[in-house]
Amino acid sequence: MPDFDELLIPDASEHAILNDTLIDVSAMSDTFVYRQNTGTAWQGEPVKVPPGEYIRVLPGMKILANARPIDFGLPGGGDAVGVRKGRAFQIETKTLIGRQRKQQGLFQQAWERAGGLYILVRDRAEAVRKLNDST
Repeated sequence: MPDFDELLIPDASEHAILNDTLIDVSAMSDTFVYRQNTGTAWQGEPVKVPPGEYIRVLPGMKILANARPIDFGLPGGGDAVGVRKGRAFQIETKTLIGRQRKQQGLFQQAWERAGGLYILVRDRAEAVRKLNDST
């Protein structure tokens, strides 16, 4: 059977790396992990405008009245959060050339100061290896 490292896809997207990581980490004993979303969405009251009337409305578009943004998650938080053997952890996934943003570095410092484990990984095997080594 091939080693996990042999299964790496050099140009895998962050999304693909995260999905694979969640599958492998959630299969580890004494581990609980979930996807942590961070970002902004919009909410408001839907407005129905027939296509072609005043605004060109294309299929799948939504128009909102009283639109307002909703921020969710903690800026800089990892892509996944969990607990392994009683220790809280965050996992940030990056592509082979991806870089941690400044806000992510600040979050990592705060998380680690509080005793949490923060790992940055570029493939599924690295996540499992780092969790096994640290917990």
